[in-house]
Amino acid sequence: MSNVENVVERHYRKAVTFFVILILVGTGFWGVRRYAPTLFLGEPDLIAVPNTERSQDSTTKSIVLSKPALLNINTASAKELQTLPNIGEKMAKRIIDYRTQHGNFASVDALQKVKGIGPKTIEKLKPFIDAK
Repeated sequence: MSNVENVVERHYRKAVTFFVILILVGTGFWGVRRYAPTLFLGEPDLIAVPNTERSQDSTTKSIVLSKPALLNINTASAKELQTLPNIGEKMAKRIIDYRTQHGNFASVDALQKVKGIGPKTIEKLKPFIDAK
């Protein structure tokens, strides 16, 4: 082998080694982000939980799990509203601005008067919110 071939082969091995290491490191980061996202995002401060009931069979003693409190759209802060599905920073601001200008929402369905919120969004939000 000539000197040039040795140099090319050495650089080729270095490049292949670099790419293999890069792939392994990237796979490791992907796995950590996939299975332990709090390492990158931190712990959530507030999470909205849907209000659902589960009871046991009617022949046994009926047990109902405690219901989490629904988020009141008339008193919720922007940060609290952002924990709801499909509600980001801008939409939370629109809801608060509408509430400030027009008063409290009479019902959850009245939230449709806010620009950008339609019937589909209302259906997604209903398990999480209340207007009382």
